[in-house]
Amino acid sequence: MENRKRSVIPIYGTGIFFFLYAIIFPMYRWSDLLMVVWLAIMLYLLLAKIFKGKLLPAKVYNSGDKKVDDILLLGQEYIQQLNALNLQDIEINRHISNMQRISEQIFDHIAKNPKQSNQIATFINYYYPTMLKFLNQYKEYDSKKVKVDNIQSTLQKIRQSLVKFEEAFLHQLDSLYSDKAIDIETDIVVLDGIMKNNGL
Repeated sequence: MENRKRSVIPIYGTGIFFFLYAIIFPMYRWSDLLMVVWLAIMLYLLLAKIFKGKLLPAKVYNSGDKKVDDILLLGQEYIQQLNALNLQDIEINRHISNMQRISEQIFDHIAKNPKQSNQIATFINYYYPTMLKFLNQYKEYDSKKVKVDNIQSTLQKIRQSLVKFEEAFLHQLDSLYSDKAIDIETDIVVLDGIMKNNGL
């Protein structure tokens, strides 16, 4: 679900409309008041649809390092943009959902281990905008009533690319845990050595 900071434009716009209507048109009857209220509601709904407000991150991270937090914020904004696409293709949405879950794990890990942020900076700056570019192109082509061969071919290539994107996301997540895995393996080797020296 999208998390947005609502725009004040619909409220101000509706208020200005009310003020101007009251000056220009007389409102002596209940029907006049009902008419302006109905028009104001319609105007508010229209403005709210046009001015949706600013997308906010679903989660605020505080790693203790502003540069790291800025990287995580950028990643969150990309995720919000992916959700806002509202594509109708079930398979594509499945890939997007999977990558969103993987992304949340990546961001959570970096927030707790900010020293590893250099491993995801390039990842965030390349993979997310590239994927958004592909999916926006997909949305545009998929909306065409007549899909010629070139459009069909491009749509298929974009579907196939999402499999590669998801694999890249999984690889990125796995690489973040590789250092800790090595540390644990080293500790186990040391533990085994101590136990052997103590005849255990």
